Amino acid sequence: MLLLLAAALLDVSAAPPSDDDDRPRTDASRRHGDRDEDDEEEGRRVDESNPIVVTARRLDAARTRVDAGLGATVYTLSNDAIESRPGGETGSIASILAQTPGVTLNGGTLNIRGSRANQVRINDVVVPEAIADPADHLSARLAETTRVITGTLPAQFGFAPAGVISVTTKSGTYQHGGQLEMFARPDGMIEPAAEWAGAVAGSSLFASAGFERERTGIADLAGRSAHDLRQGIEGLAFADRLLGDADRISLVLGGSRQRDRIGATSIGAGTTRADDFYAVGSFQHSLSGFSLQASLFAGAAIDAARFAQASRERRSTFGTQLDASYQLGTANLIRAGALIARTDLRELEPGGGPVTAARTSIGLYVQDEWKLAPALTFNPGLRVEWLRGLASAATAEPRASLVWASPSGLTLHAGYARYAAAPLRGGAAAPALPDERDDYVDAGFQQRVDAFTFGADAYWRSARNLLLERATPGDAVPQPFAFARAELGGVELSASYARGPVSAWANLALSRARGRTILGDSGRFAPATILAAASRWISMSSERPLIGSGGFTWRIGRLSLSGDALVSSGAVRTPSPADPQGARGPATAIVGLAGVYHARLAEHPTDLRLDLANLTDVRPLTSDAADLDGGWTRRAQGRALTIGIELGF
Repeated sequence: MLLLLAAALLDVSAAPPSDDDDRPRTDASRRHGDRDEDDEEEGRRVDESNPIVVTARRLDAARTRVDAGLGATVYTLSNDAIESRPGGETGSIASILAQTPGVTLNGGTLNIRGSRANQVRINDVVVPEAIADPADHLSARLAETTRVITGTLPAQFGFAPAGVISVTTKSGTYQHGGQLEMFARPDGMIEPAAEWAGAVAGSSLFASAGFERERTGIADLAGRSAHDLRQGIEGLAFADRLLGDADRISLVLGGSRQRDRIGATSIGAGTTRADDFYAVGSFQHSLSGFSLQASLFAGAAIDAARFAQASRERRSTFGTQLDASYQLGTANLIRAGALIARTDLRELEPGGGPVTAARTSIGLYVQDEWKLAPALTFNPGLRVEWLRGLASAATAEPRASLVWASPSGLTLHAGYARYAAAPLRGGAAAPALPDERDDYVDAGFQQRVDAFTFGADAYWRSARNLLLERATPGDAVPQPFAFARAELGGVELSASYARGPVSAWANLALSRARGRTILGDSGRFAPATILAAASRWISMSSERPLIGSGGFTWRIGRLSLSGDALVSSGAVRTPSPADPQGARGPATAIVGLAGVYHARLAEHPTDLRLDLANLTDVRPLTSDAADLDGGWTRRAQGRALTIGIELGF
C-alpha cells in the first residue's frame, strides 16, 4: 500500500476543491525567512483564498477533530517559537522540549512526568515501536508544531502511559521555497542542514535533512572518562495530495544513522551505531461531519556495539492505525478506532547466542465528546487492548474527563485514565515480567487575561509493575526490569505573555517519582540493591523534585533577541549498591542567550545567528552509570558559542 500511495501522489489528478469554509481561522504557517517585511511585499505569504489551501485547511481541521487531546494537558510549541529561542532548530525534538513543564532529559532520553513510556506521532500517526526514542532522532527543523499531550489521555491514545509527543510536519501547501543552514562551534561541532517545501505535479512536498558532528564526554561504571565522537545524519520527506474536496493521501519517509567512537575506558575503546528507517502511508476522508484516517506504518532499526565483545539488536514493526469521528447532532462527537502492530526483536548478547522475541498488540477504542452545556463537555471513553495478541486476555481501560470552558477565558479540566503496557524484551535466563497497570488522575485550569495566560495542573499516577530498562556501557542490548509498585505525582505551574514584539514564558514543576521492589533478572543488580529496593522507596533516575524554566523573545526590527534559563534539582546518584539512587547532585541554573538578525544576502532572506549556551558553564550530572537504569555517566554540555547562518531560497 505504501508503494501505491507514493505512485498516486504523482499520478492522480486532484478534483476541484470544495467551497466549504469549515477551516481553522489560523494564520498561514511560514518558514522563518519569510518573516521580514521585504518578503511579505514579494507576496510569499500563503494565499488564504487559494482553493487548494482552503481544502487542505479544512482537512487539517478534520484530522484534529479525529485526534484531539480534550481533557488532557497539552503544551504546544510552534516552529517560529522554536527558531526564536536559544539554540533554534539545531537540536532534536527531545532537546527543544526540555523546558516544557514536566519534561526532563535523563542522559539524553526524554522523560514526561518522570517516565520514558511515551509515544511519538507524526501527523497523528504513531512512529513504529521499533524506533527507540524517536524524539531524540527527529530534528526540530521538520516540525511546524510540536505538542506534548500528557495527563489523562483520551481513549484514542494507547500504549503510552507517560504521554504523547505529536509532531505536525511542515508542508508544501503553506510554504514555498527552502533554506540552507550551517552551524558551528569552536570545539569542532558542525551541523549543515537543508530543507525545502513546495508543490510538484500537484502534490505538496516537504523534505529536511541534516548532518551533525560533535564531541562530548562520558564515563563508565568505574568512573573512567573518555571522549565520545558522535556523527549522525537524519532526514524526513513528506508528501500529500488532494484527491478531491473530501479525500487526501499522504506519505512520510524518515530515518537516521548515528555513529559514536568512544575512547578507552575500563572496557576498552569501542564504537556504537544506531540505524533506523520508517514509512507511514495514510488516507484521509472527511465529508458531512464524518472523518476517517486510515494508515499503514512500518519501521526497522539496528543498534550495535563493538567493544571487547560485540552485541547487536534488530527490531522491526509493521501495523495499521484507524481513527474516525462522526458529529452526531450538535451535542455529540463520537470517535472510534483501532491500532494493530506486530513487533519482532532479535538480540545478540555479548558472549551469548541470539535471543528472539515478538509481540502483537491490538487496541480498540470508542469515546463520546458530549456537550452537557454550552460551556461543559464530558468526554468518556473505553479502550480495550490485547497486549500480547488475541490469545491473551483483554485489558479494559476506562477513560473520562470533564472540561468547562467559559467565555471569559477560564478553562477547568479533571479526568481519570487507566493505562496498560507489556514488555517485549526478555533474555533467555530472564523471567517474564508481568504487564504494567496504571491509574492516573489529573486536574487543572487555564486562565487567559488579555496578553497573559496562566495555568496550573496537578496529577497522580499509581503503577503496578512499572516497566523500565537497564543499559550497560558497551552493550547494545538493554535488559528489562520493573518496579512492583511506583508512584509519580506533581504540580505544574505555567505563565506566558505575548504582545507585539515581546513574548515571555515561565514554568515551575514540583514532582516526585519513586518505586520499590525490583522485578526481573535479579542477577543484573547487586544483592544489596535488591534488598534495599524491597525495604524502601527508591527515587527514579528521572526524578527532579523542582524544575523552573523561563525565557523571553524580543523583536526589534530585523533583530530578535532571546534568553532562557533552566533551574533544576540535581540528578539522582548511587553512592553504593546498598543505597541505590539515594543521593542527589547539587541544584543548577543553566542560562542561554541568542541573537538573530534577519537580513538579505544576494536577494535571498538570510538569518545570522549567535547562540551562547550555558552562560555560567555549569556541568551538572544528567545520568549516572551506577543508577538502576545504567548506561554511560553523562554531564550537561559546558559553555558553548554557536555561529549559524540560514539562507533562504
